[in-house]
Amino acid sequence: MERTLHRAMPTATLAVVLICYAVACAAQTSAPLLSHEAASRVAPDRSLPKPFVAILPKIKAKSRIPVLLPSKLPRSIKDAVLETVSANNYAISLFYQLGIGDAGFAGYLSAQSKPGYNPRELPGVHEVRLAHGVRGFFRPVSCGGSCAPANLWWMERGVLYQIQISLSSSLTAQNQQKVMVAIADSAVLGGPR
Repeated sequence: MERTLHRAMPTATLAVVLICYAVACAAQTSAPLLSHEAASRVAPDRSLPKPFVAILPKIKAKSRIPVLLPSKLPRSIKDAVLETVSANNYAISLFYQLGIGDAGFAGYLSAQSKPGYNPRELPGVHEVRLAHGVRGFFRPVSCGGSCAPANLWWMERGVLYQIQISLSSSLTAQNQQKVMVAIADSAVLGGPR
């Protein structure tokens, strides 16, 4: 089933993340945001963000499913930890900084074949369009006693992919969606690693 993490994020770290995406989601390349149609026609960015370099070989050594990792991450995400990997799944936690507890948590990526649920059936999701016409399902940050991160799921080649990023609840749902779609698009366009 879905993994929902409740994490707190320091205000200064959140500001860095929001500035990165509010000014230009593609700040790492200084490129303007592209429409889904235009993004599908440009050469995919196959670069691998530094946090994934050490863990990609570990995933590929054990998993039989296509490994889709984003080419774009907020610059403030510095570390990734491989939580689980098997022939049919992998899960990665993302961190602003390791060793400082929940304050360092930035997000979560996962993939699994034969999931026990369909993301369109999850509460509070709505359909979004990703690159190459892939249908995704987005849920913004939700807050009760604490806030749950924004999530985006999509199915590709029979595998359910999930991206979860801690975003501010003060960011509009529309802007949260733009951030999440940009990250997912970079994974879809980058293709299997």
